[in-house]
Amino acid sequence: MKISDLKLGQKVTIKGMLAEYQGIQKVKIQNFGKVEKRVFKADGINIFKYYTLNDGIKTLKSEKIELK
Repeated sequence: MKISDLKLGQKVTIKGMLAEYQGIQKVKIQNFGKVEKRVFKADGINIFKYYTLNDGIKTLKSEKIELK
């Protein structure tokens, strides 16, 4: 399964951290501007994990992401 195959709100673990897929969102990058990224939000804490749109073709296994 690829990262792009995930559905909104789907629960995953990323390197042991429980997270929820938030979809593609515009994210502000310091000293650069806004860019679109694939966003995962950690459960219970305010930590986000970002992947580029091109990372959507990578498999979950290669990125150490597991479905819950």
